[in-house]
Amino acid sequence: MRANMEALPLESTSSLSLKPGSDVQLVTVGDECSQEVVTNSVSSGSLIRRVTAITYLCGMNVTSSASNGLIVIALPRLTKDLELPPSLAFWPSSVQGLTTASTLLLAGAIADVLGSRSVNLSGCILNCIFILTCGLVKNGEELVVLRALQGIATALHLSSSVALVTQVQPQGRERNVAFACLGLSQLLGFSSSLVVGGILIDTLGWRSGWYFCGGLTLLLFAIGWWALPRTARPGSLRITIRNLKKKVDWVGALLASTSISLLTYFLGLISTGIDQVRSPLALVPLSLSMVATALFVYWMHSRVKRNRVALIPNGLWKNLSFTSICITVALSFAVLNSLDLVTSLYFQEIERLSALEAAIRMLPSTVVGLALNITTGLVVHKIRANWLVAFASLISAGSPLLMAVIQPDWPY
Repeated sequence: MRANMEALPLESTSSLSLKPGSDVQLVTVGDECSQEVVTNSVSSGSLIRRVTAITYLCGMNVTSSASNGLIVIALPRLTKDLELPPSLAFWPSSVQGLTTASTLLLAGAIADVLGSRSVNLSGCILNCIFILTCGLVKNGEELVVLRALQGIATALHLSSSVALVTQVQPQGRERNVAFACLGLSQLLGFSSSLVVGGILIDTLGWRSGWYFCGGLTLLLFAIGWWALPRTARPGSLRITIRNLKKKVDWVGALLASTSISLLTYFLGLISTGIDQVRSPLALVPLSLSMVATALFVYWMHSRVKRNRVALIPNGLWKNLSFTSICITVALSFAVLNSLDLVTSLYFQEIERLSALEAAIRMLPSTVVGLALNITTGLVVHKIRANWLVAFASLISAGSPLLMAVIQPDWPY
């Protein structure tokens, strides 16, 4: 066969065409142009798959953030239709963040063992199921439970998405832009859900928004199944179970999740009334949270001392950059999430605007956020990140300060 190919004239070989997916072994035939065509074809296919993978990850962020936006803009209507008691009024919007924060570290450890692709796709299909089911709820308790389960599915996606970006995009400007797109997609999902959700609430009803989000997530699952890079299988079932036992700090994850859950539960209780801070119902979870935190610190010290896998080694907090980033992100999201909810309630409950009118008035903040994400991805390699963070934090501080002194008769 090889002798025959070498005997072919150049005119014959140039008429051959390669079909996508064909299993062909190339041999040296002295035709550099044909080799260049094959190389360009492979590069083009790889580029399409990489772009599609990033699109899938951003799309998952869009649907996850869109569900949060639907809750924020529809909360007054949800409270009325589902007859939510005052003690549960804010839980549909906050419980997802609670379960995501409680399981994020554990989900990341599991992704290291099972692979980022399988964990991310699992989170995607679970998100689809829980989002669709949110549109079928009959009471507020069901909605709170489903939102909590959705938070766990979101943790599976978030814990593996960063690793998938590093696998798909080479280090450099392309990877920076990809990370910027992940942040941009969250704002895009939230802002679009405000407008679309406002229209749906005033026309078809709030349930239709959940059906639309769930259908989009199902489509993304099919896209991710094709586009995400495949990794080596973890091995047999016995090897996988053994790795999960040895390479995952289950006790540390349990202590961290318990501490975060109890602390958030305490904050949720006192949000219904500051006088609740003295009640045993609030003091008990706060005390247990502090105990779980102390046990977590001791357990991390013990694991490192015995050369075992530790969830977050205590020595990591000595890195001032890491610690300051964690604190900055925590405070930023605390302000962002609470301000979105308070702003939505202000426009609908105080100024008596419709859901769509409230959504339109909340759009400027998300538009600025979109612009900043794009700009950051383009200039982060030229300007020090700490200066960008400090400047953005300083400018953003004006928004909650203005809301603190706002009067209903002031123009927007």
